[in-house]
Amino acid sequence: MYEELVTKELLEYIKNNIFQVYDLNGKSHDINHIKYVLERAYEISMPYKDEINYDILYTAVAYHDIGDHIDRANHEKVSANWMANDEKLKEFFSPEQIEIIKQAIEDHRSSREGEPRNVYGKILTSADKNIDVDTFFIRTYEFGLEHYKELDTQEQLDRAYEHAVKKYGKHGYAVHKYYVKDEKYFEYLKELQRLIDNKEEFYKRAKEVLKIS
Repeated sequence: MYEELVTKELLEYIKNNIFQVYDLNGKSHDINHIKYVLERAYEISMPYKDEINYDILYTAVAYHDIGDHIDRANHEKVSANWMANDEKLKEFFSPEQIEIIKQAIEDHRSSREGEPRNVYGKILTSADKNIDVDTFFIRTYEFGLEHYKELDTQEQLDRAYEHAVKKYGKHGYAVHKYYVKDEKYFEYLKELQRLIDNKEEFYKRAKEVLKIS
């Protein structure tokens, strides 16, 4: 369990003071998403465990979407600055370590050009991706309801398909933005691309998962 690798006082501070801020975000980027990314980050970081500071990794993940409710389009910058300006963190990290965490948060978006600048950013970026197709449908649909309220149900499904093609299709911008070896992700990508190539099946699966007609 990753919590055993994190300084107790840091863990308690973040749980008691940072996690509650995620109540301000929509469902697609709420505390459940953060907990998922924390678990995945721990899981895929094992090959690098001898070179990882888990206080740094935990903090980068814990803050990476905290600014989503303020400015979704630039949430990685808002979140990174929020973390960097948190005076309490200076009790746990040096200025150099704060900069490492800041870079990891700034670099975590799959749409960003270039690789993350450090190993923490690479792990965070990779852990931030789904590994379950049903979860993709749920989170994408929830995001649409939150940010594109004017769309009806069919238009939301169309938006989900277009998003899947743009991000995870054969030439999608996120396909190669995975920086650690992880068979779970590659199996997920394979299945999602199969559905993308069969549009009728994509819509059928989406409606089954979302329980809509």
